[in-house]
Amino acid sequence: MTGPALTGPPVTPWSGADFAGLDRFLEAAGTDAFRVVEDGTVIHEWYRADSTFARDVASAQKSVLSLLVGRAIGDGLVTLDTSVDDVLGDGWTSHGQTELITVAQLLTMTSGLDDRFAVLSPPGAEWHYSGVFAVLFDVLTTITGRPLDELANDWLFEPAGAPTAMFYDRPSGGFAPIGLRAAASDLTSIGQTVLTAAPPVIRPDWIDESFAPSTLLNEAYGYLWWLNGQESFRLPGARRERTGPLIPNAPTDLVAALGKDDQKLYISRELGLVVARLGAKASPEVLPALSSFDDPLWRMLVELRSA
Repeated sequence: MTGPALTGPPVTPWSGADFAGLDRFLEAAGTDAFRVVEDGTVIHEWYRADSTFARDVASAQKSVLSLLVGRAIGDGLVTLDTSVDDVLGDGWTSHGQTELITVAQLLTMTSGLDDRFAVLSPPGAEWHYSGVFAVLFDVLTTITGRPLDELANDWLFEPAGAPTAMFYDRPSGGFAPIGLRAAASDLTSIGQTVLTAAPPVIRPDWIDESFAPSTLLNEAYGYLWWLNGQESFRLPGARRERTGPLIPNAPTDLVAALGKDDQKLYISRELGLVVARLGAKASPEVLPALSSFDDPLWRMLVELRSA
């Protein structure tokens, strides 16, 4: 006769995680701030100095801008098909040939313009990763008649609980005239707000649209968000696409705001997971988005979550 089965405490995600190895990896990779939040609970955080560290998040700001554009569309102030010329006039670039460029094409990197607003291709014909997306800041301030900082605080940062996040004017010569300065806690709070998707701050249908491939020209790109789990992807400056997912070790549904020198915000809706990383570049490459940091990080996180 056998006795009752012996059972221990239930195994839950992260319950057996030892983060010491991850912390060593983060430190060696030049990280200054790192935060993992799942279902609204802080799972782990690591800081080189302290939790107040903040910096320009580089191109990760694109995804935050996408949230603001989604709010403007939800409020009926603009549509995806709105011509940029109809909002700003035809003088927003000296190169001309802008009458067919739409809000959607700025969101999907298919405007046909390069960083200097020179025409590379007809609108919608090619995927060109460039700073032209920043024209959306002018679109927002023009259609609302409000300063960007006031608009962003009201529409997103304050309701999300991201008190130190702020857009600011960059010195001349940058890739975009506007920058976003934020702490890791600001980014994870914004990510958590995306997960809860409570109107009017975040429209659930906008998240569904933003997190889906926006163009066949790059399956791994949504509305200024990078998408994992697709059959192929193209990176900034690459002439050819690569096969396979963007970050093989990450959850298939992962979306990411990726900035130069490895400023990162990752979100998995399926897992309720938000991860942020700020710091110096984590690898020798000088890349505006993905680097050799992302996949090893996610291999470690997935192993720790299932430990």
